[in-house]
Amino acid sequence: MTKNSVGIIGCGWLGKALTSELVSQQYSVIVSTQHKEKVAALSELGAQVECFTLSNIKPTEDDFKLSLFQQSCLIIAIPPMIRQGKTDYPDKIKHIVQLAQTGNVQQLIMISSTAIYNGLTGNVDENSKLDLSTKKTEIIHQAEQQALGFQGDTIILRFSGLVGPDRHPGKFLKGGRKLSDPNATTNLIHQKDAVGLLLGLIAQPHHTNIYNASSNTHVYKRDYYEKAAQTIGYPKPEFLELEIKKNNSHELSKKIISSKIRQKLNYTFQYDDLLMWLESH
Repeated sequence: MTKNSVGIIGCGWLGKALTSELVSQQYSVIVSTQHKEKVAALSELGAQVECFTLSNIKPTEDDFKLSLFQQSCLIIAIPPMIRQGKTDYPDKIKHIVQLAQTGNVQQLIMISSTAIYNGLTGNVDENSKLDLSTKKTEIIHQAEQQALGFQGDTIILRFSGLVGPDRHPGKFLKGGRKLSDPNATTNLIHQKDAVGLLLGLIAQPHHTNIYNASSNTHVYKRDYYEKAAQTIGYPKPEFLELEIKKNNSHELSKKIISSKIRQKLNYTFQYDDLLMWLESH
């Protein structure tokens, strides 16, 4: 293990972008996959690849032997799969924490979601009291608590909706998909800034903390997705008008505040205005 060594569990769209940037900065990177057929493609990123089958049961003897858990920083970037009916996300995080504690991991970074704030309104920051009355928020909260139980330093990084290469928001409308809540505030973050924030946290380990990560593009959902559709030649999106809030007010939506991590890392967003980004893409 070296100071500049990073393990990444969940090398998907964001994990691959982060891996490429870490490798370019001379970090030693190990990523995991559950599928042997993906090893060759992931190796092309310049990282070492290990097969690791994440389950909701106790770790196996082979799991403890993985180099993945001998890195100074371990990043958990796995989706909760709640929309697919999965409820074992907290158990999987617990599994990872057990392995990290047995290994040499000094800092754990869990990529979470601002979906944990569902049910809240107005300006929302890390101190906002959560509404845990729904299964989704309760599952995310339980998973975060498992990560915070790690004996070393733990960072919970709550990302707003991710956009960027191959994730143009206009394409969310493919197939005539209708959107709800046209007057809700849109909270998003570009992949470049998501990676930039992670690099800042990795470069200089921080004490246990929770951070929001969101651009300052807070516009009505209707306006944002109409612009997104326009930029790629799609027709204007349709909205489920029955779900428009009373009196067409946006007062019942939430605005994610991420000033805490901006100040902590002294980080300047590359794409703080995602309307401007839409116009250039």
